[in-house]
Amino acid sequence: MNLNKARNEMITMSEQVCKDAEQWQRGIQNGQVAMKQIRTINLKLFSTENKLNNADSRKELQITEKRINQLYQRLQRPLATIDKILKTLTEIRDNTARMLNRLTLFLDDDTLAKHMITPKLESSKLLGVLQFLSHRYDAEWEVKEMVVNDLESISNSYELDLVMDCWTICSHAGGPEFSNMMREYYLIIDRRRPVVKPM
Repeated sequence: MNLNKARNEMITMSEQVCKDAEQWQRGIQNGQVAMKQIRTINLKLFSTENKLNNADSRKELQITEKRINQLYQRLQRPLATIDKILKTLTEIRDNTARMLNRLTLFLDDDTLAKHMITPKLESSKLLGVLQFLSHRYDAEWEVKEMVVNDLESISNSYELDLVMDCWTICSHAGGPEFSNMMREYYLIIDRRRPVVKPM
């Protein structure tokens, strides 16, 4: 194993952890915007579909069907956005798992196991952070994937509220424990916390 190359890769990993965490937060927040659009359009769809059932004339039926088609067309954009966001979250999750695997291999070497990546960051601390993030991202990603998969089959406002909550509430990659871990990590690597709204 080339030790210098491994040390350089550890520096890159320590920086990538922050970039990925910031991109994850932006993805969740952008997803919240898309989810609100999906909710608004779906509520209009549910209301319009009820009008379809109560249409008295052929003309009223045609107008209502046209409105439903327009709403379905409008729905495609935020659905595509949320799908793209899930792909980004997938890349972050997979990248974190890859970094964890690489670092675990590096730490089999005694020299690298005691290596200080930065003046305050030991390689073993980075390993702990990556283990934590990999577990949390994986669990949160499963929730977000379920939301995205269920979006097209929602048939009532209760289901809609449920998927909205599942996207918004980030109990795995959010919350106090996650925030504390990230705050501590940012202090260790002497990096300012990003200006991203808390989840």
